[in-house]
Amino acid sequence: MNGIAAAAGTTKPSLYARFPTKEAVFRAVMGWAVQRTDWPFPELPAPEFDDLEGALIEIATAALRRALDPSMIRLEQVAIAHASSYPEIARRTYGRGAWPRTQLVADLLRHHAASGAIVADDPEMLAELFLGMASSAPARLASFGIVRDTVESDNRIRAAVKLFLRGLRPT
Repeated sequence: MNGIAAAAGTTKPSLYARFPTKEAVFRAVMGWAVQRTDWPFPELPAPEFDDLEGALIEIATAALRRALDPSMIRLEQVAIAHASSYPEIARRTYGRGAWPRTQLVADLLRHHAASGAIVADDPEMLAELFLGMASSAPARLASFGIVRDTVESDNRIRAAVKLFLRGLRPT
């Protein structure tokens, strides 16, 4: 707590006045880190929704860039290390639809499903599955020090988008 207070430019008593426990600090930091769109760097604006494939590639590329940032890799490692002590934080932080990007993908899918271009009965679940392929799996590998080069990452994103879109085709 001394280190956190020093980094925040405050005192330990002031920190405890705002956050009565270490768990409260942990909750606040996890919520802050996951929901921010300007950390560890500013997010790009949402893509145009007209081109589904192009939008998914842009979203996946941005998701992967964020997931592979060293700050995010470390955050993931900390979250995993403390998940058993704070399971409700893990559920809230990593639960269905918790990430702003998940909502963006769900909105994109709803937009294209409304026109009949795709079938997306559960856009939130589909968004979560898509982002799992595009960024969560590579992020998990990165937490073990395995990071693919840019060319291979781009190829995998394009493959994930094509696979995902095949599953959304109307029958």
